[in-house]
Amino acid sequence: HLPAAGAVIVDDPDVWLAASVLCAAIGVPAGPRAAVVAAADSWLERSARALGAEATARGGRAPAMLGTDDDLAPTDAVLVDVGAPPPEARHARALIVPVAPRAELAGDRLALHGVRAALAAIAAVGQAAARTQLGTGPAPLGARDGLEIDAARVARQLDKLLDSDLRRVGDHEAKVLLAAYGVPITRQAVATTPSAAVRIAKKAGFPVELKPWGAEIASERTGCPVERGIATASEVRRAFLAVLGAAGMPVSEADGAAVIVRETPPVGREVYAWFEPIGPLGWTCVIEVAGGPPAAAPAPLRLVDAERLAGAVAATRAGEAEPDRTGLANLLRRASHLAVDHGDRFTRLELGTIILGGRGGRTLVVDAAIELRDA
Repeated sequence: HLPAAGAVIVDDPDVWLAASVLCAAIGVPAGPRAAVVAAADSWLERSARALGAEATARGGRAPAMLGTDDDLAPTDAVLVDVGAPPPEARHARALIVPVAPRAELAGDRLALHGVRAALAAIAAVGQAAARTQLGTGPAPLGARDGLEIDAARVARQLDKLLDSDLRRVGDHEAKVLLAAYGVPITRQAVATTPSAAVRIAKKAGFPVELKPWGAEIASERTGCPVERGIATASEVRRAFLAVLGAAGMPVSEADGAAVIVRETPPVGREVYAWFEPIGPLGWTCVIEVAGGPPAAAPAPLRLVDAERLAGAVAATRAGEAEPDRTGLANLLRRASHLAVDHGDRFTRLELGTIILGGRGGRTLVVDAAIELRDA
């Protein structure tokens, strides 16, 4: 919630000090883009190129070196040597930030000390400034108007839920609501007999997956049995009985036995996300990616916050395709509006498994559930 409120977040004392001096004495850049103007073979050029090589090796973006082919690159701040003449007029629209290699070399002249801290400070302060320009806090509820929500489908599904005494909405019904908000989901349907399951499987296209249907079925993260890689009609019939047996459910249609038959999800990174109100902070989106800490933002999500959350997902190996962060940001933003729009009925919207495809691949929700308020 702090970045969404325009706070500058840093975790390095040198960067914190540089950011403080930048804001108090030099100025606030309009955004996080930084460039360097330096004489050939100067300490500033060598430092900037070394940091640029580090950034490139990590898959990040190196600062532009103005005075080269990057002259026309957009930038919000320009680093210059504290002892050098002012940069040419074509750089005047950017904030000019003097920098010295060490404090004792700046003398009595105002400058940030060290290129690494200066660039990090510009990035942190610029990101906060750009975020503040867009507005602070969650997105206004009216932001949903551009999402092309199927309101009639939402109303029909909610009416069904209100006619029941359920406290929880299972995977299939939750996905109906998600799809009405434009959230991509697995293609699936509910089958009450083995023969119906075979028909659905043929329509979805083999191989398929089966799991039990029901409001009280556990999420896949917490033990819901799933039969995967089902490639023939006979395997569908076997899996129908297997998943119901594994869930301890009756296998007779008369007793309400049913399964979900779905397409096999695409290969990709797994992300876990949920939406719930957190005390006075209100509705919040939280995502978890294997190997990293949780990330959060106020809901409904502004696009910039959805993109920040999606940015927490990185390629895991050298040469791996970049994950579809744009698709994830869009998915999270749409789901956040579903949760908040119906916050009088929902206490939690859980996207237990999101598959994040590579660039050009599909990003979609594989497992979902909704917790309901008491009637």
